[in-house]
Amino acid sequence: MSKLKVLTQDDLSTISDDFGEILEKEVSKSISMKELEDLDLDIVLTYENEQLDVDVDVGVLFDELSEITQEQVMQAIDEAYLKFDSYIDENFRV
Repeated sequence: MSKLKVLTQDDLSTISDDFGEILEKEVSKSISMKELEDLDLDIVLTYENEQLDVDVDVGVLFDELSEITQEQVMQAIDEAYLKFDSYIDENFRV
């Protein structure tokens, strides 16, 4: 794997926005958005010593009739991280 390029503040903002979109897309593929009352994504990027760490906290409020499980949400998050890794490789590696 190639080295991560030096990231600017603009790069970090773009990465955060794009990861949010990836997460929303993966969650909506796995879970009917009709069954969600609220979806809150909290993405925290840490970039130190040319090392990027991404932490996400997904807050989900389900409709009272929903049969969605926490496992389904976690699978969607895992899939989003896989797609995010590819995104970083394609756009921010030298």
